[in-house]
Amino acid sequence: MEKDGWIFLAFLALQLLSSSSQDTSKWLSIDCGNDEISFQNLLLWDTDSDYIQVGSNKLVLTKTTRDEFNTLRAFPNNTRNNCYTVPTEKQKIRYIIRVGFYYGNYDGLSKPPTFNLFINNILWTTINTSINNGEPFYEEIIYQNKESGFFKICLVQIKDGGIPFINSIEAMVVFDELYPKMETNATFNLITRINLGGPEVRYELWGDEIYNRIWSEKALPYASFSGYPDSSPTPENHPPITVLQDTIEFNASDPMTLTINLPESTPQSAYIVLYITNLHDDLYNPNKSAQVKIEIDNQDQGMVDALQFGETTVVTRYPVNVSGPAINIKLSPADEASFPPMIAAMEVFTKWGSDKSAAALKYFSFAYLLIILFLLLLVA
Repeated sequence: MEKDGWIFLAFLALQLLSSSSQDTSKWLSIDCGNDEISFQNLLLWDTDSDYIQVGSNKLVLTKTTRDEFNTLRAFPNNTRNNCYTVPTEKQKIRYIIRVGFYYGNYDGLSKPPTFNLFINNILWTTINTSINNGEPFYEEIIYQNKESGFFKICLVQIKDGGIPFINSIEAMVVFDELYPKMETNATFNLITRINLGGPEVRYELWGDEIYNRIWSEKALPYASFSGYPDSSPTPENHPPITVLQDTIEFNASDPMTLTINLPESTPQSAYIVLYITNLHDDLYNPNKSAQVKIEIDNQDQGMVDALQFGETTVVTRYPVNVSGPAINIKLSPADEASFPPMIAAMEVFTKWGSDKSAAALKYFSFAYLLIILFLLLLVA
């Protein structure tokens, strides 16, 4: 189907969703390396030809169930200009920016590469595509655009790291009601977003995740518990009901400890969100409450008041000083009369420090200096 045809279908789908509070017209999904536009679960996946002019399209040899991971764009020329120009709103506004990587042995070498990922000349992270047991993975940040009408995502080869590549780019506007305690001019890196006790939840037809977030599934050594949470009023950050209806709990009076690994072991400022839901039926246990005591890395973070049956309390702690290599979140009953703690979901972000932009400036300035010296030697 021609591109105009897909755009028309997308317009019709958006009209069908006009009753939703979420404006999906400000979303962008790019299927890197694909020559054809696709339409999946009301998301229009554009080709990347309008956003970049370098690199070559490849197909993975080991396919996945998600189509956007079955193609990629690789950059074998060892330059620093492997950059996507992604359009944004021209006013300052926050975005969820998510990029996907899956090697899939596309080159037949069985050597997953390592390379650097930049956004607007700032080093975002180093991508090691051998992690996650070779399965697809994402890097995600909440980032404020710079009123330029676009941002650049660049992939830079490192010594002996192999050829950079990328499978997908997604950008979604963040509305004010999401993560209200975050400074809007700061960048926050997503460490984890987990649906505790339930399956992975994404944006999809008839689903209730309206911001295109991904709530991952993770096996933990705690009993799972399902029920019917109360959706009124809507909890902070608009977690999907499908996430809140599955929880985990500890079956004794011992604390529940959730461990989150950090990519860096340096001192950092963390933004931690806990979605604590009471799915115990209080009618059969009138003398018990659901008060929960919270500690993060042995720091007392207070207590959650007793919850009514079906009620969700969203606990946000920021800033929390952490230093890695992991964050330990301990939940315990407030007293002997309390139910064991029950939690439905968790999100953990870390804030980018001011050293990010300084390091990027130094990195690119040094690179440009080498280029200038090389050109001077050529003409000498």
